Amino acid sequence: MTNVYALRCLDNTVAKNKSLWIRAVRARRAERRPVAALGDMTLWPETSVTWEDLESCPGPSNQWSSNLHRKELVRRQGEYVWKNIGITGKHYALKWGTREYNAPGRSFINCDFSNIPQEHGLYVSNSASTYVDNCTFVRCGSQGVQWAHRDMPYQQYDADNMPYAARPVHVISGTHFLDCGVNGTRPSFNATYFNPGSSMFPGSVSFQDSTFVADWGKDDAGQKGNRSTGAFVVTPSQGALPPEPGLHMVTTFHVNNCVFDYTRGDRPIGIVRAARGIEFQNSCFIARDHNQPYIDVNDKPEYPATQHIHVRNCVSQGVYLRIWDENGVRHSHSLHGPKLERIYNGRTGELIEEKEL
Repeated sequence: MTNVYALRCLDNTVAKNKSLWIRAVRARRAERRPVAALGDMTLWPETSVTWEDLESCPGPSNQWSSNLHRKELVRRQGEYVWKNIGITGKHYALKWGTREYNAPGRSFINCDFSNIPQEHGLYVSNSASTYVDNCTFVRCGSQGVQWAHRDMPYQQYDADNMPYAARPVHVISGTHFLDCGVNGTRPSFNATYFNPGSSMFPGSVSFQDSTFVADWGKDDAGQKGNRSTGAFVVTPSQGALPPEPGLHMVTTFHVNNCVFDYTRGDRPIGIVRAARGIEFQNSCFIARDHNQPYIDVNDKPEYPATQHIHVRNCVSQGVYLRIWDENGVRHSHSLHGPKLERIYNGRTGELIEEKEL
């Protein structure tokens, strides 16, 4: 875990918020063996798999450093764990650090993804829980992490993974996202969760002790690849809506002791849909000359699942919680409230309670 104290960061420059912890995190890495591409996994054993202590710089013909190829959709056993893995891109052909289909429980621990020019640090179609701990994502062209649970065909594609067999738990901890979205071919959100649960097996999503910072200058802001970025999106997608209106796919989306610092940008800083409960705690939100300085909740009428939003002891400069009620009307509330707890009704967008902590 890194020593992130989010409440101290409100008055920092964006440069300080970018550099405060990442150097210390990377300085503690164990020695890695250099390789070109990490290699592909084409078969799955009947056990868990761990890769560790490798540093990859893929060549000019590589779309990825590692790929878990799509085979038949069967229930894979165990976990797939990366420990102390680094991927650094130099060539524009590189789309992903890793692209994985039908991964089981998936963990990245002490890993670094840098300068991946086109798309994502990692793009994993998962069938179970996910874990990102003590990792860094720097200048990934579109997103740092994309978890895409797609257990049914979508658009022109076949299903990517098996359905959930239990309630998944998704965690990002002690992890840092810096300037992700620069000139990428599919710019989006730094941490993306498509279908992080189902109505039968609703999941939970937790961010803790982490930083999300993107700083685009005036020249950058004129380029689509640089300005189309946000911190996170948690959402159903690709036809995987709950079977009845109002059912949730996530029990709780919880953010604790995190920093969100965004200069310019044309997407909300965050979007949460189909989550029953939402909690922001001890966190810092900064929007610097931003076009959409919002955390959006229930912004589409087909996802009206949220019951309550709790905001505890947060500080903010220009960032608002924006709630769509059941009639599609937006209600905006400042996220700034040190030593205060505020509870909002997710169906009406109204403040229910405010109290001192």
